Amino acid sequence: MMNSIFFAAALVSSVTCSGPSGRAGADAEVRPLFDGGRSAWVVVVPDGAARPLRYAAEELTNTLAKISGAHFGVVAASEAPRRNVIRLEAPAKEALEDEFSVSAAPGEIVLRGNSPRGALFAAYAFLRDWMGARWYWPGADGEFLPKLGRYDVAAGRREYRPFFKLREMSICSVWRHRHPDTERWLARVFLNCGVNTPEIKEDVGCVRRASGHWVTLPLEMKRREALFAEHPDWFSLLGGKRDIKGIAGCWSNDGFFSYTVSNLVADIRDKRAVLANYFVADIVPRCECADCTRDPDRSARWWNYYARLIDAIRKEVPGMHFAGLAYQEYRAIPGVKVKNLDHVESCQYNRCYYHALGDPDCAMNARSMKEFRGWAEQAPLALYGYEFDVFGHPLYLPMWRVFADEMRVFRDMDLQRVKTEYNVGLHRLAGRNPPPKSQITQLASRLAHYAWAMAAFDPDIDMEALVGDFCRHVYGGGATDMQAYHGLMATAWGGMKTHITYFGNPPRGAADRMITPALAASARAHLSAAAKAAKGDARASAEIALDAECFENWAKLAEEARSGGVMHDLKEFREDAFNMVPWLKAKAKKGKPQPTRFKVYRGADALYVLAECEERENPAFNRGTAKNDAHDWGSDSIEFFIDTGDGACRQIAVTPAGGVWDAKEGDIKWNCGARVRPFSEDGKWLLEMSFPYGAFGGKPKTGDRWKFMAIRNAGKDSKFSSCGWPVNAHRDFSSAATLVFK
Repeated sequence: MMNSIFFAAALVSSVTCSGPSGRAGADAEVRPLFDGGRSAWVVVVPDGAARPLRYAAEELTNTLAKISGAHFGVVAASEAPRRNVIRLEAPAKEALEDEFSVSAAPGEIVLRGNSPRGALFAAYAFLRDWMGARWYWPGADGEFLPKLGRYDVAAGRREYRPFFKLREMSICSVWRHRHPDTERWLARVFLNCGVNTPEIKEDVGCVRRASGHWVTLPLEMKRREALFAEHPDWFSLLGGKRDIKGIAGCWSNDGFFSYTVSNLVADIRDKRAVLANYFVADIVPRCECADCTRDPDRSARWWNYYARLIDAIRKEVPGMHFAGLAYQEYRAIPGVKVKNLDHVESCQYNRCYYHALGDPDCAMNARSMKEFRGWAEQAPLALYGYEFDVFGHPLYLPMWRVFADEMRVFRDMDLQRVKTEYNVGLHRLAGRNPPPKSQITQLASRLAHYAWAMAAFDPDIDMEALVGDFCRHVYGGGATDMQAYHGLMATAWGGMKTHITYFGNPPRGAADRMITPALAASARAHLSAAAKAAKGDARASAEIALDAECFENWAKLAEEARSGGVMHDLKEFREDAFNMVPWLKAKAKKGKPQPTRFKVYRGADALYVLAECEERENPAFNRGTAKNDAHDWGSDSIEFFIDTGDGACRQIAVTPAGGVWDAKEGDIKWNCGARVRPFSEDGKWLLEMSFPYGAFGGKPKTGDRWKFMAIRNAGKDSKFSSCGWPVNAHRDFSSAATLVFK
C-alpha cells in the first residue's frame, strides 16, 4: 500500500545548474538526464510497441521538454543505446487492475507496468514523483510544471499498486460523454475507466467495457413492430396481455433469452470489451406473467436472470468479466447471493455528503451504510457515487475531507471499484458567450475533483498534505492563506447540523447555514491576504481571484436565503377553520403553472392543510395510488417539506387518490400519521390533510417556527409546470416559508 506517494519530503534525485551536455552513443558515459537545455538521453519503447506505450513516450518527451527545454528522442528497443535511456516496458496483455514501478539509476530509468496502461501510469508517476509535474485539472491551465536546469539521476525505486482495481470519474453533462482535455486528464490522475473518445481510449489503454440498458427489446418502433408481429411472447405481459410497450421482455421466455444473449455477445465483441455491465430497460414495467413473478423478491429476480445470461455469454466469450448495477427495483438487497460477477456497483442515493460515513450524529449515513454493508454480504461490492451531484448549481464544493474519509471506509470494506459522476463544463468556455469561470463546476471545484481522484488512487493519502501541495503550486506566495481558506470552508461544510444527499439540491439552504457572517469575514480576510502575498505573480493572482469569485457566489446565495423569507403567522383554532384563513397561491419557477392554492392553519392536535387544484385542461387525469409509501411519482401529487427547527428534512407526498408517501431524512420507515380526505368540487380536485403533531416531536409552543413548503407536482403527462407555495423549491429550506405559531 502506498502512503502519500506524491508528497514525500525527500526526492531521489538532485537538481542543480551546470553546463550543457551532448548526445551519447551506445557506450557513452553516464550523463545527467538534462543539463542547460540539452539531453543525451532517449526514450526506449519495445519493438512493435502497443499504442499506450507509444503515447507514454509522447507524454514523457513533451513534458520533459517543457521542464528542461531539452529534446528527447524516441527509439525502438532493438536500436537503443546501453546507457542514458528511459525504458518503457510492459507485457502485451490486458489487465483490469494496475501495477507499475519506477526504477532509477545513473544512466537508466525503467518505467514498467503490468500492462501497456500500467507503463503509461509509470510514466506519469515518474513525472510527478521524480520531476514534480502536476495536472490539477483538465487542459493547459491545469498543468503545473517546474523549470529545471540540470537533473542528475540517482538510484531509487518505487512500486505502485492502487487499492481499488477500477477507478472512474464518469463524464456527464456533455455531448456523448466526450471531452478530450478531460479524458486525457483522467489518465494523468491514474483513473483507468471513463474515457469514451475512441482514439483517446486507445491512447491511454483504459479498461474496455461494454455497458448499458441492453436487456431490452428495441426502442425503435419499426423494429419493435416487426419483432412483435413475429414473437409477441417475447414481450412483457402487462394487464393480462402481451404488450408492444413491454420492452423489458419476458424473462421466462427462452426466445427472448436467446435474443438477449445474441445482442450482448455482439456488443462485447464489437467493443472488444474485457468487462461488461448490463442492465434492464430503464424505468419501464416488468413482465407480470406467472413464471416471471413466481419469486416475490423483485431484486432477486433480476440477479438470478443476469447470472443465467452470464453463463450463456461465457460459452461464447470465455473468460469475460462481468459487473452489475444495483439500481431501480433491483437496488434492494436481494435475498440471494449474487453469482457470476466480479462486483456489483451499489448506487448510494441516500447518503449524506456533509458528514463522515461513521459520524454518530448522522443518522442518514448510519442507515445508508447499513444498507451498503448489507449489499457487501451478497456480492463483491463497488461504489456508484454522486459526490458532485449535491447541487444543481456550479459551486466550490469543499468536500476533500469527506473523500479522505469515504475512501478509507471503502478500502476497509474491500471495494473493487469506485466511481463518481463528473460534470463537465469546460467546453462552454469556447462558446460564443462563455460564462465566467466561476460558473464552470470543473474550475469552481477543481480542488475537490483532484482530491477525489487522488484519494481513489491512494485511500491512505494525507489529504491535508495534498491540499498544501495544491496550494503551493497553484497560489504561489498566497499558498498559506489559501490553505487556511480551504480548511475554513471544509470545516464549515462538515460541521453543518443538517444533511444533504445527491438530488441536485438548490444551494441556498446550505449557503444560509454554512456562510455565517463570521466565516465570511474570515474567508475574505484570507483571500485578500493571499492576493496581496501573490502580487506580481499573474498566474497565482488569477487563481486566487477565481476562488474569491467562487466564494462570493456562496455569499450571494446566503444573502438571498436570509433576505427572501416568507413569514406566515398561525393562530390556533379549535374548530374546522378552513373558511377562516386566506388562500395562499402557488407559483412556478418557470413555465405555466396549473392553478393551485393552499390553506394552512394550526389546530389543537395537528397542522391542517387544504390543497385546491384545477384540472379542467387535463381530462385524462392520473389520480395515482391510494396505498401508502407506494407513490411512483408518475401522477400528480401534493408534496411537503417540513423542518420543525431540528434541521431534519421531512418529506411528504400525497396523491389525489389519498395515498401518502413520507420520509424523514430519507428514511421511509418514518410515518407522519397524516389523515387525508380527497374530494372533487366544481371541476377541481382537493385534498384536505392534517398532520398530527406527535409525529413531528410534539405540539409546537407559542413562538416556535417551522420551515414549510407545499408543492404541486404536475404528472409526467401534464402540459403544466410544477408549482408551490411560497415557491417550487424542493428541499431548499432557505426558500421555504416560516410558519410562526402564535
